[in-house]
Amino acid sequence: MQRKLLCPDCHGRGSDVEAQCSACAGSGFDPEEDNPFAQCHECYGEGTVTLPVCQKCGGVGILEEDDTNEDDS
Repeated sequence: MQRKLLCPDCHGRGSDVEAQCSACAGSGFDPEEDNPFAQCHECYGEGTVTLPVCQKCGGVGILEEDDTNEDDS
């Protein structure tokens, strides 16, 4: 049997999820620049970006999980 849970990443919203910036790995600095203090061009130095669709639940807001009870032997 499947049970439905709210997505822990978007809290059931399905969109506008804060995620670590993949361009700078969350540092906020551009790894391609010679200047070590150059701001990342993807997240503008924040280290996070807002994704339009939650990557974990695909924008649904709910995850389905197998409801298996291991105690039933």
